[in-house]
Amino acid sequence: MDITLPAIPAGALVLLAFFAPYAQAIIQRPEWPAKWKKVVTVAVAVVLTVIVLAFYYFMTGDVVPAWPVFVILAITVAAASYALITKPSATALEIATSPK
Repeated sequence: MDITLPAIPAGALVLLAFFAPYAQAIIQRPEWPAKWKKVVTVAVAVVLTVIVLAFYYFMTGDVVPAWPVFVILAITVAAASYALITKPSATALEIATSPK
């Protein structure tokens, strides 16, 4: 099985997924259990993938058959971004945007 990813939606998805922890921080609350935070992570990645692939379809008319690969790419990039770079600032944003 050969999986070929179009470069433009893959690049756009990687860029958006890199900043996904900030969107996730606005949605979730610090007191939520870890399993719900993981659900939010996957949901944000799926929504980003749908947005990018829908935009790509409307601009080019091409359907991307490897959409599950894009979902995995978005989850991986968002998790790596959070773990390696954006954790301190995303956590601060989560605390700042949660109701007191």
